[in-house]
Parts: sequence; C-alpha cells; structure tokens
Amino acid sequence: MVFIRTLSLIERSGRSDGAEPMGNHVWDGAQPSRMECPLCSNFWNFVTVRGFAVFAWCLALMVSCSDMKVDVPPLRKESDRNTDSFTLIVLPDTQGYADVRHKETQKHWPEIGDQRSCFFKQTEWIKENKQTRNIAMAIHVGDITQTDHDEEWKIADTAFKTIDQQVPYLLCSGNHDMGYSPRDRKTSHSRASRFSSYFTPSRFTKNPFYDSHFGSNRNLHFREAGRIENYYLFLKAGGMKFLILSLEFKPRDETLAWANQVVEQYSDHRTIVVTHAFLMGKEGERTGVDGYPVKGNSGESIWKKFVSLHENIFLVLSGHAMEGLLTSQGKHGNIVHQVQADYWYWDVPEIKAGSGFLRILTFRPDENSIDIQTYSPVTDTFLTRPKSAFSLDYQMQSDKD
Repeated sequence: MVFIRTLSLIERSGRSDGAEPMGNHVWDGAQPSRMECPLCSNFWNFVTVRGFAVFAWCLALMVSCSDMKVDVPPLRKESDRNTDSFTLIVLPDTQGYADVRHKETQKHWPEIGDQRSCFFKQTEWIKENKQTRNIAMAIHVGDITQTDHDEEWKIADTAFKTIDQQVPYLLCSGNHDMGYSPRDRKTSHSRASRFSSYFTPSRFTKNPFYDSHFGSNRNLHFREAGRIENYYLFLKAGGMKFLILSLEFKPRDETLAWANQVVEQYSDHRTIVVTHAFLMGKEGERTGVDGYPVKGNSGESIWKKFVSLHENIFLVLSGHAMEGLLTSQGKHGNIVHQVQADYWYWDVPEIKAGSGFLRILTFRPDENSIDIQTYSPVTDTFLTRPKSAFSLDYQMQSDKD
C-alpha cells in the first residue's frame, strides 16, 4: 500500500490539463517567459486553419485578454472543503525572526533587516484565516528564539498574544530555547530556559478559551509543575478525539517514561507527538549522536523507546533541520508519518531566512488524507515542489470516534 502521495498538478493548479499555474508560487523548473491567456493558448494553430479574417477577431480577443487577471487557486479550494475537514498550522523555527542579539540572519543576508514582522504576520494570518480554513490548532515545533534572550521571548510573546483568545496553540522547546552560553555563543549547555517564564502553564490553564483542551485536572497535563517543556492538550475535531503531546529537546528517559504513561492512558485518542529534533537533514533518517552538550534521547531513541510502541500515535512533527519526511510502521503495525519543516536557512533564494513560511495541514476525513501545504503570509507564496506540497494517507472516516 502507498501511504504517501504527492499532490497531482491538477490538484495543485485546479486545471484539467495538468499545466502548472503561475502567480505567487515557487517552482523547481524554469519559469515560462510570459503568461499565456488560457483563451488564446491555441491561437496560432487556429489562425493557420481559419485564415486572416479569424486572425483579426483573435487579435482583438488577445488585446482584451491582456488586461485579464488569471487567478491561481491554492492547492485546494476552501469552498470544496468537507464540513468535517479541519486544519492544523505548524510554525517552524522562528529563531531568526526573534534574533535581536546576534542578528545571524543579517550576517548571511546583510540586506535583510529586523524580521520580527514575519513572526507577527504568521500569527495574524492564523487569526484571520481561522474560520475560512477551520483552523483547530497551531503548533510551534521549537527554536522559538535564537538565544533564550528576554527581548527574543518578548517578540514571541507579542506574536502569540494575537491568537491567545482566537486559536489554541501548543509550543515546543528547541535547542536554541535553552542553555545559552555567552562565552562560546552556543546553546543547549543545560536545560535552563526562560520559556516557562513567558509561557507559564497558567497562561493556558487559567484561560477559559482552553477549557475543552484540558481534562478535569489541568495540572496533570504538565510533567513538571510550573514548566511548559513537556505537556499535552486535547483536541476534538472532525468527529475525532486527539491528543497533542509536546516533548522537550532531546527528551530525557524520565520524560519518555511520562510520555509513555500519558499515551497509554489515552489510548482512545489519536496522538500527535511534537518534538524539535527528530529527523536529520539527510532524507529518511532520524537523528542520532550529536554535538549538543545537553544529555537526552535522539530521534532514533525516541522512536524505539516511545513512538513505535503505541498504536494510537500516527504523526510526529518536528523542525530543526530543513524539510524531511519519513513513514514507518510501529510495533502494532500502525503507520506513523514523521514530518519535518524548518525554513530559516534554506536551499533556494526565495526562502532565505525563513521568509515567513509555515505548514498548513488539512485533515480530510472524507478522503482519509492529510493535505500538506507550505505557505508564506509574508510573501503570499506557496511552495509547490513535491517535498513541500504532498498528501499523507491516514484512516479517519471508517472508524470515527
């Protein structure tokens, strides 16, 4: 059985002839030299057969068409959305947008100034599109900041206040969010972090907007009192019950033991695991031994000690190292999709320093699929290459909860 399918050109462009659309899209291939009006695309063949009289008529039509705007639809028209469909938004590493201390982005691209507006536009877009896209939750996959600096956390705090009362969100800590050493200008020397100072558990437990995302004892959702590095939220969407679990960077054995208990306790919930570093930049491999001083489990160890053991885990979301995708079979024969996205440093000029790109995960129970799009509200651009726009098979409709 094929569990991963790339969106066809017809799905992406909305055109029956399979041609690639233009507009605000980034392509792998060469750009056509000009935009062809669809009404005039067969013009020259037509002229050859019909003669000069028709030529004059078509010439007038071409002039009128030159002023025509040809709208390019997104990967799927929202008007076609089934009523059970819903969306999760994934925010990849925002470290560059918050970096006001080292300004690493400006060292690579001097022409780029302060980028905090990219962060703000992302959450503003989430707020503005919560109804049209039926956004059920936003998820940050870590590296919220660059150096765990107060000013950086203030930027993140401002960004998320935009959706505090609009769209529920779950956060994950990355290596750049902890243990920063001014001496060697590196992170993850320890697990010390300001994360829980700016995003305290009470920010969520005392917010009535999150009532449906907690159980009867909200404090039990957090592994450590007063800390947000490891916690979970509930989500009901599309007629199904979900558990969204956030784990610290390189989770420790005791953290994985806690996670195992939580997922087993809620075995009737479809589970999504969020952790910052799980896949490598090299395609098809999980992280292994690394050079970070802090001790903990690699992606491969997380898989063996935790993810692969539970039948109800179907998705792992991570950041840290470019785009990645791996589909594996758990111990119970269940399929687990592992999806990675990080656009800070990237491989084509259009995406330099992140450019506000985020992931749109549209769950379609009627089709038993999850459509994944990559979009920037900053540049109003979709990435449509296969590794940025694809669909995952996931059984939903036949056994709704």
